[in-house]
Amino acid sequence: MDPLNRSVFTRWLTTLFGLVMLTAACFGSLVFLYGGGSWQTAARLEATNLSSLELSELVGTSNYLSSDNPSAYSLPVAIADTLRLPFTNPLGMVMHQFPKTISQTNSQTQSQSSFISSLSAWQSSTKKVALGWVTYNTPLATEQMIQDNPGITVVSPQWLSVQNASGALQNHIEPTVVQYAHNRHIKVWAMLDNQFNAKLTHDVLSSAKSRQNLVNQVLAAAKQGHLDGINVDFENLRTADEANFTTFVQQLHAAMKPLHLVLSVDVTPDIVFLKDNAAFFHAALAAASDYVIVMAYDEHWGGDQTPGPVADVPWVTQSVEDLLDTGVPADKLILGIPFYTRFWWVHSDGSVTSQAYATSAVSGILQAHHAVSTWNNYLGVAFAKYPKPEGYMEVWYETPATLARKLALINNNDLAGAAVWSLGWSDKNTWSALVQALRQTLS
Repeated sequence: MDPLNRSVFTRWLTTLFGLVMLTAACFGSLVFLYGGGSWQTAARLEATNLSSLELSELVGTSNYLSSDNPSAYSLPVAIADTLRLPFTNPLGMVMHQFPKTISQTNSQTQSQSSFISSLSAWQSSTKKVALGWVTYNTPLATEQMIQDNPGITVVSPQWLSVQNASGALQNHIEPTVVQYAHNRHIKVWAMLDNQFNAKLTHDVLSSAKSRQNLVNQVLAAAKQGHLDGINVDFENLRTADEANFTTFVQQLHAAMKPLHLVLSVDVTPDIVFLKDNAAFFHAALAAASDYVIVMAYDEHWGGDQTPGPVADVPWVTQSVEDLLDTGVPADKLILGIPFYTRFWWVHSDGSVTSQAYATSAVSGILQAHHAVSTWNNYLGVAFAKYPKPEGYMEVWYETPATLARKLALINNNDLAGAAVWSLGWSDKNTWSALVQALRQTLS
């Protein structure tokens, strides 16, 4: 064979071999793609890795599908769509992995809007708890409070109390209220209190028999009343009862868990930072319950002889940080927020008395006394002072800016939600602002 023919033959053979290899590679790729669902895996991986990027970084600008030369890409895209090849349409690929909140159309603008909405839904790890405590009241009044606070997810009426040292239970569960709440997809966690009685609580907790009797009665009441959970609100506990209180919570949670009942435990903020005070062993209580609710109010309480805020922002912030640092996981911690404030009457003899009012009533009281308020940016509350017979009145009160800072504290720390004391103090504007902020997704 002469050199010229040999060269032609070699080129022909090389070309034929290349076509055979290309055909085999394409066939293998199609088997791989269709057989193992690998493009779905790749799409999920891309969705995970790219979810935090700006939309323009992920799929380009608004010109992504509006080229001046459609023919430059229309054929490849059509072929890719037919063969279901990955990575040729990143917007569609990633959107396939997110929850669909808006039906998609052919409009690129609507697709991007749908993508942003889906991304927000995907980033939201859990729904925030919006709990409202309700002091014992008539069924109609309790139902009205629920109706006046739309967006509430959990209601905790003051229905159960420790009755005596044997662990007997006072049961005031109202079936009509439970049904009313359930009809509106609202959970009911009945509050279990100790009547704020330290001796009674000690007698119950220190007796294994009384403790178990109380657990049994609470469980029976929850089952009979069709409750969704229990909120344990034991206050004024002795430090010596710490271990027994923890044991009680552990026993109650173990009894409730098989019935899928939620257990939450109320705790007060620590007096000494990073040190568990009174009867609240934070880490153990968190491990033995579904939620821990920090009652971040009464920084200055009713009998205090030093006037001050009910719950200023630095104090609340320290309370939250302390709970997190002493063993309460963020996704179990609910921030208790007061919907009340105190007017302090400083008498001429130096003694101090106070009266609690709903936060929404403050502006009207100040206007009636022609009082001018100032904003304390450090404390995150407003302050006002005006004269009274034999002394003067002063008040530190929360504003929408105060509430915004506390809700930012919830979102920035990924807390489980907020609990309000109480629905009886709430007004529509304040509650609406709280629920709207809790509905925002985490960034």
